[in-house]
Amino acid sequence: MRARLELPMRLGNRSRFDDRSLTGVAMRNFSVLDRLVDDRRHEKAVAAVYNGETDADYAVLVSAAAGTVRDEEATLTTIFGLYPSVREVRAVEAGPLGGVAACGSARDGEYHVTMCAWVDQISAGIVTFLSPKKRLADRGKELADIRSEVEFPIPGLPAGQ
Repeated sequence: MRARLELPMRLGNRSRFDDRSLTGVAMRNFSVLDRLVDDRRHEKAVAAVYNGETDADYAVLVSAAAGTVRDEEATLTTIFGLYPSVREVRAVEAGPLGGVAACGSARDGEYHVTMCAWVDQISAGIVTFLSPKKRLADRGKELADIRSEVEFPIPGLPAGQ
């Protein structure tokens, strides 16, 4: 099994947009993920920024890398360990694609940040929500919804095998 990753122009009700500083953050998140998956010959690796779904949201950053992940739990722990300002990390439902997932929160200047990540045997991803106001709602469902629009499992051996 391998994964095809893609970022559409629209992600649910969100439109893709270009913001140099936020795109830089999404690309740095991708670089973290790229080092955590074993297969360096990715089907596709992605990073993009989308507008918030409501006025209470500012932006959503999505980054993902496809490849072999040998230990899902350890990789998820490593991801959050690389972002020490993200606190209150808790497990959330990974959704129909399986694997493990978690979300945590932080504050970055004027924005409240909710960072969610998933890891399965064929990919790893980070979805970061930026909001001007603290959102008490659980972002786990949104993570699963976004992931289902980004990750597409493909039966067969990983590329190059």
